[in-house]
Amino acid sequence: MQKIIERREVKEEDNAEIRELMHVMLNADTYTSLQAIGALGAIGAPAVGPLVEALLAVDSDARWVVAMALARVGAEAVEPLTGVVLVADDEIKNPAIWALAEIGDPQAVNPLIGALRASQSECCRALTAAALLKLGDPAGIAEVEKAFEQSSEAFTGLAMEAYEGT
Repeated sequence: MQKIIERREVKEEDNAEIRELMHVMLNADTYTSLQAIGALGAIGAPAVGPLVEALLAVDSDARWVVAMALARVGAEAVEPLTGVVLVADDEIKNPAIWALAEIGDPQAVNPLIGALRASQSECCRALTAAALLKLGDPAGIAEVEKAFEQSSEAFTGLAMEAYEGT
């Protein structure tokens, strides 16, 4: 019983630390926010749930900050981020797509291919194409090439600009 109580206390301490770091990340100056992002990344998997909740709840500018933290978490964030890509609106998908590209996990390829095919937003499609190019998977690259063939030069330029900037 004592071990269960100790684990619960540790979990509550972790949750309090995560909440405090998220508050700092979203409200402090740039340097301090970046330090909080790094600390959340170091916490890893326990930070993913609260970060994904924030990604879905906060305003547009803050979503990109949250996406930076999820990217720092790494592989533990891939599955929840792909879930966001599959179900969220484009303004929420975009930071999630960027984070997936930063993480670089091949598990993201198929959900990103689906987003590239289904999205109505040229911006979202361009970010998705850039992410697929960055991941370097042959199936993803083939899908991007197909999208380039079916789209305007402006779309291709936008996607390549996003790729070169990621």
